[in-house]
Amino acid sequence: MVPDPLHLLKREHEVMLDHLRMIETTIAPRTTRSRVTAEPDRRTLCELFRFFTDRVSIHFSREAVLMVALSRSFGQEQTARKRFEGLRREHRELRADAAGIMKALNGKSSGASGVAGTDPFRIRSFIQRYRTHLAYEERILFVLAELRLTVEQRLRISHRMLQM
Repeated sequence: MVPDPLHLLKREHEVMLDHLRMIETTIAPRTTRSRVTAEPDRRTLCELFRFFTDRVSIHFSREAVLMVALSRSFGQEQTARKRFEGLRREHRELRADAAGIMKALNGKSSGASGVAGTDPFRIRSFIQRYRTHLAYEERILFVLAELRLTVEQRLRISHRMLQM
């Protein structure tokens, strides 16, 4: 049985939200037994951010398939097309931001104390932007798909998504 494309995308959103929670946990202030604030684990953060630079590209490609089908359902209506282009732009920006954070994390010099690139404000901003983006997709993109696409269209979309 082929899964509904919206169900597949929502499950992927859950995985992304789990990764964002793991990042939050990793950067949360912790104290050692000697009451010194411990630095976040750079390797763990790198692995978590690698997910947002590499693995999400498949998810974004799957969403692009959905957006193309929705664009066709709207015909020449420009407002919907602009929204979809805005979502694609946000995808590129979020991946670039994750890559920038990863680059900063990997920029630790051997003589430096602490972990380079663990600017908690930048990381928290990334997390908030990502959550806002996912919520928007679920409120707008997925609802539009439920309303505008037929069962047959959704089945074809699922087949294309699963080939990625």
